[in-house]
Amino acid sequence: MNKLTLTLVFASTASVISVFIWSAACHATSAMVCGSHLLLSSVAAIGFGFPVVRNSVVKNIYERAQKLSKSDLPVLITGETGSGKEILARYVHENSSRNSTGDFVAINCAAIPDNLLETELFGYSQGAFTDARNDKTGLFEIADGGTLFLDEVAEMSLAVQKKLLRALEYQEFYPVGSVTSKKVNFRLVCATSEDLDQMVKDKTFRVDFYHRIHACELTLPPLRERIDEIPYFVNHFISMKEDDEIAVSPDVMEIFSCYNWPGNIRELKNVVEYTLAVLEEGNHIIDVCHLPPGKFESLDCGVLRGECLNLREKERCFKENLVLAAMTICSGNYKSVAKSLGTSKSTIYDLVGGKMLKPRAPIIED
Repeated sequence: MNKLTLTLVFASTASVISVFIWSAACHATSAMVCGSHLLLSSVAAIGFGFPVVRNSVVKNIYERAQKLSKSDLPVLITGETGSGKEILARYVHENSSRNSTGDFVAINCAAIPDNLLETELFGYSQGAFTDARNDKTGLFEIADGGTLFLDEVAEMSLAVQKKLLRALEYQEFYPVGSVTSKKVNFRLVCATSEDLDQMVKDKTFRVDFYHRIHACELTLPPLRERIDEIPYFVNHFISMKEDDEIAVSPDVMEIFSCYNWPGNIRELKNVVEYTLAVLEEGNHIIDVCHLPPGKFESLDCGVLRGECLNLREKERCFKENLVLAAMTICSGNYKSVAKSLGTSKSTIYDLVGGKMLKPRAPIIED
C-alpha cells in the first residue's frame, strides 16, 4: 500500500489542495474555510474513461490494461466483489480496435444455470429441443468482432468448462442441435473474485481452462487500500443522482476513511445513495445523522464516540484504524503489516504505542 494522498476541494475557493497527513486533517483544515464542509460536487470526472482513477496502484493497472488492449491476449481480471472489475473489462474493450468492429458482450456465469449456459453462449437451432421453435443466436456469435466478457467465471461448472475449451481455443463452435460449425473472432476477458490458483489445486477448476483464460492477469486492489479515491467516488455517486451541489461533512468523510468497506466501491455507492435518499429537502449537507443506522457503530472512530479530537489526536486515531485494517489483511503479522504500509516494524510499534492491537474479525464476502 502506498503512502496516501487525499485531495480535498474546499467550498471557499474550489481549489485543490493535496494533504499529505491523513484525512484526519479534514476538521482542522476545513475549520479555516467556509462552512467547515468539503465541497465534493465540483470535482470533475477523472482519468482513463473511468470516474475515479487517482490511486497510483490503480493508475498502473489501467496503464497496463491500455497496453494489453492493443493485443488479443485473453485477460483475467481478479479482485474482491465490488472493486470495479467490469469497468476495467470495458476499458480494455473501449481502448482496443474491437471497439469499432464489435460490441462488448457480458454474461454473469453465476446467474445462469448450467443447463442454460451452453445455449446462452452457443445458441441453438430450430428443433434442438421441444421449445426451440426458432434459431437462437448465442453470445459467442453476438460478440463476433468485439469482446466477450465472462464475469464470475469461477462459478462455471467443470462440465461447462470442458465444453468451452475447444470453442475458446479455435473460436469455432456448434450451436446446440446443429451439425454445422460457426467461426467467430472475439477478444476474451474473464473476471472473478475467487482464488483460481487454489481452485485448480483443489480440482474445482480445470487447469487447462485456467491456462486458456489466463494469458495475462490484472488485479484490482480493494477500496480499503485506495482510500485516497473515496472523496472522488463520493462525488461521482452524488453527481449521478443530484443536480444541485451536495456537500459532505468532514465527520462523514473521516468515518468513510476509517471503514474497511468489505463490499468495496459497490458498498460505498449504496451508502452514498442511502444518504441522498434520507437527506432532508433543502438540506445540502450530508452529515453523520444521514448514515445508515448501525452501519458504522462498531467502528473505532473518534467522531462516533462523540469526541472532539484535535488534529494530532485525529491523525493518531486514523493511523490506528489503518493499522487495524492492515492487520486483518495480514492475519496479525506485524512484519507483513509494516511491508504492506511501506514502513518498518519499529514505526508500527511506535504508532500503536506498545498497545496490543488485535485484528478485526475476518471480512466475510457474500
